[in-house]
Amino acid sequence: MDKMTMKAAVCDDEKIFHKEVSGLLRKFMNSRNIEIYTDYYDNGEELLKSKREYDIIFLDYQMEGLNGIETGEKLREANYDSIIIFISAYPAAALDAYEVKTFRFLVKPIDEAKLFKALDDYLKSIDYDNLLLLNTHEEHYKIKLSEIIYLEGDGKYTTVRTKKQSLRIRLNLKQLEQKLPQSKFIRCSKSFVVGFAHISNHNSTEIIFDNGEKAIIGGHYAAKFKTEFQNYIMRYNEVYSV
Repeated sequence: MDKMTMKAAVCDDEKIFHKEVSGLLRKFMNSRNIEIYTDYYDNGEELLKSKREYDIIFLDYQMEGLNGIETGEKLREANYDSIIIFISAYPAAALDAYEVKTFRFLVKPIDEAKLFKALDDYLKSIDYDNLLLLNTHEEHYKIKLSEIIYLEGDGKYTTVRTKKQSLRIRLNLKQLEQKLPQSKFIRCSKSFVVGFAHISNHNSTEIIFDNGEKAIIGGHYAAKFKTEFQNYIMRYNEVYSV
């Protein structure tokens, strides 16, 4: 099984705090046997400008320029669903922090036990059975299965098309197909693996997805696709029937 990975951002205008959090995260990683890849930002403007998506964002409440609350508000406005952990020397700021769906509020200096508890609670909240975890030499991904529309193979690379973006990953289609549950995905041609949940229509030769894109159904795959998609529809109706 792939080693569990997370992406984190630390946003604080004090360099000493970056060092403190870095040490605590290394200790947490070693004790939990996971990887946390962390980026550091001096202010909210830098974090927002990066447009990178993170699993966890550590935000200082009081910073020059945009403060933590304003940064959190702009993250939510941009539909970032990262977990936000506020860290501040001012406990009274906790109430304001929860206006941006804060996961935890920790007081400086950071209590190791409370930080570890927050990270453990986050890990427990994730349904890893419904995630595609990918580790390549270049990147580390955690993709919700429900958001995957299709996978398109191109030699050593595969494009993972989701509701939000397209990711070109240096793994071949067969490698990725083996990581997906057969109850939710099926190969429809030599180059495509498709998600049942995003098929809005199909005929004998073509699939139309809910985002308007299309994929060809190869002749060798047509019979199995038809049967498995019908089985999916039946399972779906059983689950959602009243």
